[in-house]
Amino acid sequence: MTSDDPYAERKKLTFEQAEGEEPLPTQLKLKELSPLLRSALWAAVYEDMLGAQYQGELSPEWRALTYDWHVYRKHRAVDDYLPRFKDWADEFKTIILSGSYTDVFGLLQWFLRHPACPPTSLPLRIPVALKTGRAAYRVVDGDTIAPFGSEAELETVKRAFADLALTEFHGARKHLRTAAEELTTGKYSDSIRESIHAVESIVRVLEPKGDFSTALAKLEAKARIHGGLKAGFKSIYGFTSDEKGIRHPLLDDGSANVDETDALFMIGACAAFVSYLINKARSAGVLNNKSAGR
Repeated sequence: MTSDDPYAERKKLTFEQAEGEEPLPTQLKLKELSPLLRSALWAAVYEDMLGAQYQGELSPEWRALTYDWHVYRKHRAVDDYLPRFKDWADEFKTIILSGSYTDVFGLLQWFLRHPACPPTSLPLRIPVALKTGRAAYRVVDGDTIAPFGSEAELETVKRAFADLALTEFHGARKHLRTAAEELTTGKYSDSIRESIHAVESIVRVLEPKGDFSTALAKLEAKARIHGGLKAGFKSIYGFTSDEKGIRHPLLDDGSANVDETDALFMIGACAAFVSYLINKARSAGVLNNKSAGR
């Protein structure tokens, strides 16, 4: 659908970008944080802290977060802990505006996974800040920061997590979550292995007998999976079985000939196939109430 406004595209850009003096906004490269992204992330954290503090003292939720960060994350003396808003704002500001990408995302993911975090607005603010800052990273499954090459890949993985939660496929959910974590830390062969394990887990739950290929063939008959799709995924599965270091435990030394692009593709492909299998099995009446914790 086209717009009748001849200036529609220009209105999406700054004046400098429209005049060619600044690069057009594109998704950032992995492991990089732009000034815009750092500023957006710091605004998210600062505004949450500021809105919760009272007379210069942190709120109970932020006290719990900072206390555990002080003692259990940074291993500082407990009697040195003070719940002063300004002190903690200064510390987190330094990390977010000047730290490495692992420092920044490590802090934010630690926040999201802390038991005291849900009462704060951080679980809502951080995803918005990542999108606003055009980060190559997004929040999946509520508390895991992982890299994605496009919004389409992100939505595919989010859909898979939603399907896995709905049908209680706990084993597959854990594998997919680990795949995202390994991708974030640059362990690409490990990420690919976990992605394919997520699919294996689904296939085993839906058809527990036989090896992967046999189970997939039986599932094809029950759930009417298109033969071409089955063949395509068996080819991908064969790649993960044959490529040195991806699946064979004796060769698990990080030397697999795979890179970030391979890992990004595999997590997206496997997440899509997970959702496909679950929904095909549901429509064919294959799913039942048995536990899916495989």
